[in-house]
Amino acid sequence: MKKYDLIVLGAGTAGMNLIGALAAKGQKTALIEGEHVGGTCINVGCIPSKTLISSARVMQTVRDAERFGVKTAPPQANWEAMVARKDRLVSRIRDRSYRRVRENDGIDLYEGQGVFKDARSIEVDGQTLTSERIVIATGARSAVPPVPGLRDVDYLTSTSAMEMEHLPQSLFILGGGIIALEFSQLFARMGVEVTIFERGTHLASNLDRDVSEAVREMLERAGVTVRTGANISSILEDDGGVCVVEEGEEDTVRHTGEKLLVATGRAPNSDRMGLEQAGVETDRRGYILVDDSFATDQPGIWAIGDVIGGLMFTHKARHDAMLLSRCLLKGQSIHSAGRLIPFAVFTDPEIASVGMGESAAADAGHRVRVQRFPFAFHGRALALGRVDGFIKLIVDEEDGRLLGAHLLGAEAGEVIHELVTAIRFGASVSDLQDMIHVHPTLSEAINSAAWSE
Repeated sequence: MKKYDLIVLGAGTAGMNLIGALAAKGQKTALIEGEHVGGTCINVGCIPSKTLISSARVMQTVRDAERFGVKTAPPQANWEAMVARKDRLVSRIRDRSYRRVRENDGIDLYEGQGVFKDARSIEVDGQTLTSERIVIATGARSAVPPVPGLRDVDYLTSTSAMEMEHLPQSLFILGGGIIALEFSQLFARMGVEVTIFERGTHLASNLDRDVSEAVREMLERAGVTVRTGANISSILEDDGGVCVVEEGEEDTVRHTGEKLLVATGRAPNSDRMGLEQAGVETDRRGYILVDDSFATDQPGIWAIGDVIGGLMFTHKARHDAMLLSRCLLKGQSIHSAGRLIPFAVFTDPEIASVGMGESAAADAGHRVRVQRFPFAFHGRALALGRVDGFIKLIVDEEDGRLLGAHLLGAEAGEVIHELVTAIRFGASVSDLQDMIHVHPTLSEAINSAAWSE
């Protein structure tokens, strides 16, 4: 039996950042990981997907070359080379993460599935570890919806889709969220015939409706077929491929294709560690219940990152770890509610958002003014040949305070950060008007949007 100052289950972004902070202050810590150090983001999420998306963007740039006076041959996708490039990059970053742990004398790494024996001890590979403080940061995995027949077909997840040996001729995507948006455009640019089946009335329900509709138009121009309001009654094998059965108002439609990607959300990795033996409660979906300071109902046990649900972004998990480290190291009172958490979707053009949407601001009692500026009227966007999209500002009519910002446009994931800062510090639209921006830059469009009353 080994005793530690802290045990962390999960070596993803949340767990790694937390344990690094405590080990740096001389605490003796144990890190338990059942798969790969680095978690979802490095191994099967952000880094590998954006690497492949970058390859697809280069292909599109070559296709568009003649618009810029450049002659070139039509591009062809070398999928095997793209996957190999992705694997090399992931391996390099993963190895760096392992070195970071193994070269730290304050961290003992245990590679295996950790299971609670009680609220103060965990068993992993036949060893028992104990601590008065345990943090659960085990993340989440792809969720599989209860569609009849789905579990009997050879479906893809966002992980296995990036490991295919060759590109399919056709791909069905079940779900219309962030993963569906990114992967549909990625594979469409590779020449794959892509169809999205979304049960809801519009894509990406966390986006403002006008942004969602603009994204749909963007994907359809790229060749993606989007079927919203899709009532999928069953999924079957079909001559080596798949058949998606859709029940319409008047008839039943059978869609046949080569591959199926399930992109219907995430499920928490909370069902493999014996939480009941530690007395840790979860909700009906399996997400660990925590208070505003990440404490579970069991004293001495906290949970952070995707395993507690809510917004599942790497930057949010990193912030969870930063807050909890302040509590564990300095005894500070921490509060996770009400944080301003931006996000981006790495389509082309990108989508980025922070703060309130139009409906949410009205529901919160604000008199809302919407100010928009299209990139089609923006000098730098015109020069780049990337004119799709717009900036949308949500403004409080009473005092001009900026409540939210929503972007669809080139490099929106970079441009959004000025607006994160503005909302974080209570800036008004007048403040944005008075901020001089370099010309010609994409960020200059913020100034234009601020003047567009």
